[in-house]
Amino acid sequence: AIVFNGEIFNFAALKQDLTAQGSTFRGGSDTEVLLEAVRVWGEDRALEQMRGMFAWALADLAKGTVWLCRDRLGVKPLYWTRPTGGGLLFASELRALLAAGRDLVPRTLSSAALESFLAQGMVCGDDTLVEGIHLLAPGTSLTLDWSGREKAHRRYWQIRFAERPTPLSRDAAVSQLAETLREAVRLQLVSDVPLGLFLSGGVDSSALAALATEVNPNVRTVSVGFDEEGADETAEAEKVARHFRTDHQTVRVTGLELLNDVDEVFRIMDQPTVDGFNTFVVSRAARRSGLTVALSGVGGDELFGGYASFRDVPSSVRWGQRLRWANGLLNPASHLLGAWNSRKFAKMAEAIRRPSSVVDMYFLRRELFLTAERRGLLERPAAAHPLSGVPAEYQRELEAKTLGLDGENAVSCLELNSYMQHMLLRDADVFSMANGLEVRVPLIDHRVVDFVTALPGAWKCPDGKPKALLVDAVGPRLPQAVWQRSKQGFTFPWAAWLRGPMRSKAYRTLQDVDVWRGIGLDPRAPMKLWERFLGGDGRVSALQLLALWGLGAYVQRHELTRGP
Repeated sequence: AIVFNGEIFNFAALKQDLTAQGSTFRGGSDTEVLLEAVRVWGEDRALEQMRGMFAWALADLAKGTVWLCRDRLGVKPLYWTRPTGGGLLFASELRALLAAGRDLVPRTLSSAALESFLAQGMVCGDDTLVEGIHLLAPGTSLTLDWSGREKAHRRYWQIRFAERPTPLSRDAAVSQLAETLREAVRLQLVSDVPLGLFLSGGVDSSALAALATEVNPNVRTVSVGFDEEGADETAEAEKVARHFRTDHQTVRVTGLELLNDVDEVFRIMDQPTVDGFNTFVVSRAARRSGLTVALSGVGGDELFGGYASFRDVPSSVRWGQRLRWANGLLNPASHLLGAWNSRKFAKMAEAIRRPSSVVDMYFLRRELFLTAERRGLLERPAAAHPLSGVPAEYQRELEAKTLGLDGENAVSCLELNSYMQHMLLRDADVFSMANGLEVRVPLIDHRVVDFVTALPGAWKCPDGKPKALLVDAVGPRLPQAVWQRSKQGFTFPWAAWLRGPMRSKAYRTLQDVDVWRGIGLDPRAPMKLWERFLGGDGRVSALQLLALWGLGAYVQRHELTRGP
């Protein structure tokens, strides 16, 4: 018996192999192929053959066991807990487990996960904001008996960057990458419902459009236009659509629409996030355009070197190491920078104080509340790293993964295992599925990832050219203007909204001292931060207020309280 969420993209080929071995099938679903593959080949061999995004719980009624399994990159989530009184509960959303009731799942806030969220704007690692509810790690399987006792826990795949890169020449690698990408896109274009492609006009989505139209010239594309400065890329997307002659639709979204939907976004949030609003808007627009399945370029920046972090983090490490000789000047310089009315300078001051390691500089770059700012909100949990705020064990794992890697590959490793996994993929699944949309991410098909992580980091951004491997692999079909223009991104004007039309809604949550006291925060701290923000303090960011607002709304909705 199986509960299965996701897609096995190569199920047709697996079905042929099984049929040749004597298997028979009653239907045409990938679920039936999965069950038969396990019956014929056994769990381990069947799992090795699966290429897709999936989470399942497969019960062996004869053995009295249940086998939980999650896909290699963690595209599909799988939460589980041992309820009070024994047994096992699992779901694709944390809030489904909370809905089981307090008798089974106590609503206790995890202080370590709270620290992680305040530090990075996301909950990192395998634990969640609710004590006792765990997220099965990507590429992991877990076998338990009926009482919830663990029988086996296995990491069957993980992202591995080669310390000694491939002996292939760059030209040979680019050619092989092109074929691997083309195969991944071809497999993920198979669908029996309306399928299309998110098109922003950037490198990732344009590369997908180039590859997809090679397979199917009639690909549908959708772009989302937002009537706010800095948040609209529809003109570029429409140029790319004309270039590839896709069936294109632009969906426009007004700021007022999102303002009216903010409560709905908070209701859908499975764990607090500062980035999910973008995904909600794009997913809803795609669904309204008639799509049921959409290809997305998620993972392209992390795998191929599209973020400024690929330049900034190694640079920060180098400068930090050079400045160690001037140890006597570091504290005065740090104090001087911290006194400026600027968040940028506050982070520069913090960079001077911290160890010059790639992991420390990476987390500092994405840090939401700096260490001292978090200590103004709550005490540090023992399980949290004293600087980054993420679970200390999680940071040690990342330090081990990046040991010996070149700068670009080290940053790629961190982006894939942190921001992409715990923010982008998590938000993509929650907000797309809430809108009845399935999002597929071919750029991080595990065979693509295996191939790219074996290449030298220097090939990713030669001479400052971002995502050069991806651009070269797609070749001349990609319009030159796509990779020549600067990365823009899809951002909302939160500072203006929080000072304007969202002000009263945010205020109602931030001033509720009972909410903050109930989860162990200084009950007056959020309002002090709010007043500094309204007063123009440049060291307070709008995303900090958005994070607290979302956290407060989440705690209120689910009635979470601080543990002992």
